[in-house]
Amino acid sequence: MEENYSELMLEIAKLLQKKYTCMSEINRLTEEMAEELSRDDRVSVQMTLGMRGEEIEKMQDCNKHLSLFVENVSPEMKDWLLKVLEGGQGSPKYGKEGMLVMRLAASIRTAWEKTMAIDRHMNKRLAGADSFYADKQNQVM
Repeated sequence: MEENYSELMLEIAKLLQKKYTCMSEINRLTEEMAEELSRDDRVSVQMTLGMRGEEIEKMQDCNKHLSLFVENVSPEMKDWLLKVLEGGQGSPKYGKEGMLVMRLAASIRTAWEKTMAIDRHMNKRLAGADSFYADKQNQVM
């Protein structure tokens, strides 16, 4: 399978692009929800929560498909992929396709971090000491 890594990396990149699209939409909806909360527009918040939930489900589907790819590659490639997908920097040893995977994974991580910052702020504002984030550090997506 190593000799066909180019094709495999392109398939992984396609999944990561879908995941990035979902994550970007989740970020947009989270920003929208923060604005709605600041206006105390509960009806809009409920609708936005539903839309955000749908995007989260799509992203979870992408994660499941990614897991299938990761589980079926060589141990060396698996280690590299896991490191890159978890936010680490892998060596660019899988050519331009590997670089694409690394860039997409980094973009997803950045969008996730922005989303979590907004979500954390909203949650602490609404729940105060009872906030989900009161005793939590960065949770991994």
